[in-house]
Amino acid sequence: MFQCLETTTDTGKNNFKILIVEDSRVINNTVAKHLQEEGYECFQSYNLADAKEILNKHDMTLIILDLHLPDGDGEELIFELQKSEKETKIVIFTSDNDLSRRDELFRLGILDYVIKGKNAKIILKDILNIIYNIKINPNYTILIVDDSVVIRRMIKKILSPSGYRLLEAKNGEETFEIIQSQKIDLILLDMEMPEMNGLEILKNIKQDENNFHLPIFIISSNLDIEIMRNAYKQGALDYFKKPFSPEELKLKIEQVMQQNQNKRDLQCTIEASNSCKQFLNKFYANAIFYANSRKKWSDSKFIEIFGESSNNLIQTFDKVDKEIITDIIIAMKEHKAYKNSILYNNKKYLLKLFPLKENEFLISLENLKN
Repeated sequence: MFQCLETTTDTGKNNFKILIVEDSRVINNTVAKHLQEEGYECFQSYNLADAKEILNKHDMTLIILDLHLPDGDGEELIFELQKSEKETKIVIFTSDNDLSRRDELFRLGILDYVIKGKNAKIILKDILNIIYNIKINPNYTILIVDDSVVIRRMIKKILSPSGYRLLEAKNGEETFEIIQSQKIDLILLDMEMPEMNGLEILKNIKQDENNFHLPIFIISSNLDIEIMRNAYKQGALDYFKKPFSPEELKLKIEQVMQQNQNKRDLQCTIEASNSCKQFLNKFYANAIFYANSRKKWSDSKFIEIFGESSNNLIQTFDKVDKEIITDIIIAMKEHKAYKNSILYNNKKYLLKLFPLKENEFLISLENLKN
C-alpha cells in the first residue's frame, strides 16, 4: 500500500547547523543571511583556524567549504573530519573547476560541489536543494551488488554522505533474497561476477513481476558493445565503466530519486485533495448558515453549529486554523475562488478552491517543499 513519505528526517531546521567557511566576507555574509532567513542556524568562519575552533565546540550538520583559504587548503578540514569520524556533510564551494580534483574529493566523501561565479540566487537555490535532498534521501534504499568488497566499500563511501540507506550483496543469491524481503529503490549491479554474472541477474529481476520496475545501473570494466546492448535490452537504465566518475554516478542517482519523489509527492497531493473534497462536501449544507452569519465563532460555538463533522475536518488537516475553514466556507457560499496554505500529515500544501456550477467546486492541493 502506498504511504506518503515524510520530507524531513530528524535533521529539521531546529537542529540543522551549518558552518560556512569562506574568506570573502561578502559571499559568506550573503549565504549566511539567506540560510538564516530560511530558518537554519548558521556559523561563519573566514579561515581554517576559526573553522576548526568552531567544530571543536559544535557538531555541524553541513559545512559549506571554500578550498582556497588564507591560512591553508580547505581539504585539510575534510581529512580532520574523517579522523574524528563525525557525520558532518561537506559541500565544496569554490571557483576551482579542476575535474580530476573534483572526482578525488567525491571519492573522499564530500556531499556536493558548487562552483562560484553563478548568480547568487542560483547558488542559494542549489544549496537549498542539497539541503532538501539531505532530508528526503534517508527514505530511499540502494542495493550495491559486486563480488569485490573493495568496490562495495568505495561506492558506499561515495554515496554515504547523501544519506541513502545502503545495502550490499556479493552475488545473485544474496541479491534475490534482499529484493524479495526489502523495498529497494535502485540497484547498482556489477557485470563480472562468479556463478551468476550481472546480465543473468538483470534478466531474472526484470522477469519478476514484483520487481521488473526496479531501476538498475550496470557498473562494469567491460565496454563490449554487444554486452552493453544486451544490458539495455534487458532493461538496464544506465551503464558505467570502471573507473567511473563519482560525481556522474551521484547525479544520475539523484535524477532517479527525484523522479521517485515527484511520483510520491503527486500521490500524496491526490490523497490529500480527495480527503479535502470529501470533508468539505460533508458539511457544505451547514456552511451556508455559517457563511450568512459572517462571524468568527469560538471553538465551542463552532462545534455547536457544525457538530462532529467540522471537528473531523480540523483533525484531517492537522493544525489548520479555524479561520481558514471559515474563509473556505464563505468562499463556497459566495461562489468565489480561494487559496491558502494548509498542513496535512505534517506536509504543507497550497489549497485552491475554484467555483464551477452551483454547489460544485474544484479543489486542488499543490505540495509545497519545506
